[in-house]
Amino acid sequence: MTPSSRRPRSTSAPVRVPSTLWALGPEPLDPDDRWPEPVLAHTIAEFSEPGSRVMLVGWPAPTARGNLRVLEPDTAAAVAAIGDLDRHGLDAPTDRNRSGEPVDLVIASLLAEHFDPIAAAEHVAALATEVMAMGGLLVVLSRCRHSDSGVLTDPAGSVVAAAQAADLLYLQHIIAAPVSGTAVTAPPADPASSGTAPHVVAHTDVFVFLQPAHG
Repeated sequence: MTPSSRRPRSTSAPVRVPSTLWALGPEPLDPDDRWPEPVLAHTIAEFSEPGSRVMLVGWPAPTARGNLRVLEPDTAAAVAAIGDLDRHGLDAPTDRNRSGEPVDLVIASLLAEHFDPIAAAEHVAALATEVMAMGGLLVVLSRCRHSDSGVLTDPAGSVVAAAQAADLLYLQHIIAAPVSGTAVTAPPADPASSGTAPHVVAHTDVFVFLQPAHG
């Protein structure tokens, strides 16, 4: 077949979306949302079965006043949403002397602004290994963002290092993004005081780890 006789590629053919990209609808992500509903729902549907025990771990870690647990409103709403998906939702314990049934899926959010990525990753990995059943999964939500001083931070390396140090198996890195047609949609960037546009939050990183069975 000569080049001139080749049939042109159709521009109307559907675009195949790889499994490592979750297309979450056209609406841009809210960079201040620690538990984005489309990402949370997709994670639960993909990595758990109805009736599973699903625990949410947020950062900064929640506080306790004596025996009174202080649960952030956004985390409380997310735990309630888990129940609506026919799973048993749990929030992370405030102490390490937790008792109870093992958890099938831990979802950790490192989407809060201006945190220490190393401390956050180590906290999440240590807690997950204590509460997860053998064969359970840890899913960590994170993203790149600028600090107040203008430094671009990415917790990905800290998350992977902490999970592997805790003997968790690194299974997958997924990009969760709003998609309109074939393009990723993102909110417009507001120029910084220096006149330099900051990093635009266009997607959420989803890291998946397995607690393997031993013996």
